[in-house]
Amino acid sequence: MKKLIVLLCMSVLSLSVFAQSEKGHVYLKNGSILKGKYTYTNDGKQLKIESAGNIWIFDADEVDHIASKRDVKTMFDEEAVTDVKWFFRTEMGVLAGNSDNSQSAPFSLTGSVNYLVDPNLSVGLGFGVEFLKETYMPVYANFEYRFKKQLSSPYVFLKAGFQVPIEDSNEIYYDVYPIWSSFAPWPGDMGQNGFDCKGGVLINPGVGYQQMLSNSLGINFAVGYQFHRLNYDGENDYSLDIDYNRVTVKIGIIFN
Repeated sequence: MKKLIVLLCMSVLSLSVFAQSEKGHVYLKNGSILKGKYTYTNDGKQLKIESAGNIWIFDADEVDHIASKRDVKTMFDEEAVTDVKWFFRTEMGVLAGNSDNSQSAPFSLTGSVNYLVDPNLSVGLGFGVEFLKETYMPVYANFEYRFKKQLSSPYVFLKAGFQVPIEDSNEIYYDVYPIWSSFAPWPGDMGQNGFDCKGGVLINPGVGYQQMLSNSLGINFAVGYQFHRLNYDGENDYSLDIDYNRVTVKIGIIFN
């Protein structure tokens, strides 16, 4: 009976010690750092560390501080947010809109170089390519506010800039002059002359969520509203403005 009681006590004690063990980084006063499972003895005067198949025992006064696995994650989060000042974000997706436009969901590819003004706010410059009635290169300033100083965080953004045309227009006439219009030149004549693409303003606010996989690599998902006005000039003082109101849906990769 006594042996059974002793066995039970030892089991409870071992379970208690096991429950107190935790993984993390142990920083010693001599400058050494040990990573592994650590356990304080019952009297709290010594620390047992298991790492890479080895066991070390140190007096408590030899230990400077301990960062548990949970604490190490927090340290890593803060380092990723505060120490890395520059990051590059590249995104791809669609500009979803109504079917009245010639393309209901044009493809968009953009990239921006950004600087962290503080751990939450960043500013940057970006450019890309978007396939609307013609192919355009959006050039914009990028503003982002991240709500958490952690690896995972929601954020809001604002892109504002200009759509630069990189090809000529060929089909714009049929959006400008109906066939029955008595004031327009014949469509055949218009097709020979055409309009010059002048581009237009671009505004794109939205929200997103990013997940950093490490200090140097992350992914994000973002949705927003994009407005841009495309300007066209033609012969005989003809001109045209076309407004696009689109929902942006994009995924991206972040590089530090």
